[in-house]
Amino acid sequence: MSTIPVPDLTKSIVELLIEAYIGPPDANTPTWFNDNNPNAGIFEQISPLSAAEASTSADGSGNPGTTVASHIEHLRWSLANVNGTLKGDPYQSNWNESWKVTKVNEAEWNLLCVNLRSEVETVCAAIPKQDHLEGPFLNGLVSLVPHAAYHLATIRQIIERVKEKK
Repeated sequence: MSTIPVPDLTKSIVELLIEAYIGPPDANTPTWFNDNNPNAGIFEQISPLSAAEASTSADGSGNPGTTVASHIEHLRWSLANVNGTLKGDPYQSNWNESWKVTKVNEAEWNLLCVNLRSEVETVCAAIPKQDHLEGPFLNGLVSLVPHAAYHLATIRQIIERVKEKK
């Protein structure tokens, strides 16, 4: 049975996280699951949104998971949790905590976006420093990619619905 060297695996995880959050570096770069344009990542999708748009519920319910703000906080919370575990903190498994934000004002929205970017940068810098990956820890790192891809697609759908309401 062959094995994947840890540096190869961590490099792939980081590249795929960059594709989800930042998007491809240019239109000539192949992608694995995202559109092949520079503004396809989560950050570029949310950058033109006002706090009011980020707080508008896709279905009118205002429930967690129906606003862009709630998804951005959920991603920020989950990455902060991962970053904490990479530093030796205990894993926080209460995912309900990650869905508490549904509405934000402009200052809160700007801070939330900055904090998400900081968590992404931190995790992308920390992952390649891992020299031993196994079990739940490995599963957690690998799951960051489909998790981000799912939320990217959901955020795009919410944005479309919010713009339709205008």
